[in-house]
Amino acid sequence: MLALVTLEVVKAALLVDTDDDDDTLELLIYAASRSVVKYLKARAEVLLDLDSSGEISSGFEVPPEIVVATIFLVGTLYREPDGDAEKAFEQGYLPKPVTALLYPLRDPALA
Repeated sequence: MLALVTLEVVKAALLVDTDDDDDTLELLIYAASRSVVKYLKARAEVLLDLDSSGEISSGFEVPPEIVVATIFLVGTLYREPDGDAEKAFEQGYLPKPVTALLYPLRDPALA
């Protein structure tokens, strides 16, 4: 499965000191990674050097704004499992800080 960040990077960024939630965090990493790729649309293949199976090519370094956006999304889902108490995003959309990081990279939809 596609993971744009590692568990170790997420735990360091979110200041998680135990291994108790590793399974949950890994699941959230996969879900957040898929959401980021979907948001980037066709540009994801180029930006992430995805191979024919949809995985990142070996040795490829994910751009920093994509890493940070993914970490932020994982953190939001991890810290607020019951919903969006801070109203950081509308239903069906990514949180505003995530879209602010990704929007300049996105393949815009044609009208």
